Amino acid sequence: MANGPVKIGIVEDNSLLRLSLQASLEKENVEVVFSVATAVEALKHIEISEIDVLIADLHLGETINGIDVSLLWQKAHPQLGVLYLTSYDDPRLINSGKSPVLANNSVYLRKDSIAEIDQLVRAVHSTLEGNNEPQVRTGPLSSLTDVQIETLSLLALGHSNKEIARIRGINEESVAISLNRISKVLGLPAQLDRNQRVHLARVVLRGQGQ
Repeated sequence: MANGPVKIGIVEDNSLLRLSLQASLEKENVEVVFSVATAVEALKHIEISEIDVLIADLHLGETINGIDVSLLWQKAHPQLGVLYLTSYDDPRLINSGKSPVLANNSVYLRKDSIAEIDQLVRAVHSTLEGNNEPQVRTGPLSSLTDVQIETLSLLALGHSNKEIARIRGINEESVAISLNRISKVLGLPAQLDRNQRVHLARVVLRGQGQ
C-alpha cells in the first residue's frame, strides 16, 4: 500500500448499495480496484487484482457466500484485510447454525449500524492494522446455541418437525421440546401450534435483515 490510497475490492449483490459504497469511499483517499455483484466475479480477481482490503457482503445469493470468498482471497493474499458488511445479526444464520471461521484481520459490521462514511473508513483501516474485531452477536438470536440456531433456520426454511428431526438425526418429540425452549429464550409463548412457528420464523427473518 505504501503511502498511496488504500486499494479496495467490493463484492455486494445489491447494485444501489454497491455503487453508493464505491462513490463514497472514492472520496476518502480509497481506490476501488473492483466492485462486483457475485462471488464468482470476486474470485476471478484473485489472480489479476491487487487490493489491501476486501469488503464483502455475507449473502450473495449463491452457494458461495461472502465468508467463503474472503477465505479464498486471504489464502492467496495472507495480509489482506477483510470487512464484512452485512444485514445479518448473526453469521450462524448463513452457516446452517454453526459458528463460521471468519478471515484474519477482519471486522464485522451490520449495514444498519453505519451512520456515516467515517465509520466505514475506520473499519477499513482497522483491518489493515491487524486488529481482529470479533463479531459481536446482537439481537434476540445472540443467546441461542449453535444447535438451536440450526433448528430455527430449518424451521424458517419451511421444514416440518418431522423433517427437522430427520435432518438432525433426532426424534420429533426432541424437536418440539427444542422449539419450546427456543421460544422461552426469545420470550415467545411456548405453544405447539402454527402461530409459534410463524413467530419463530419471523425472528430468523429479522435476524437476516428482512
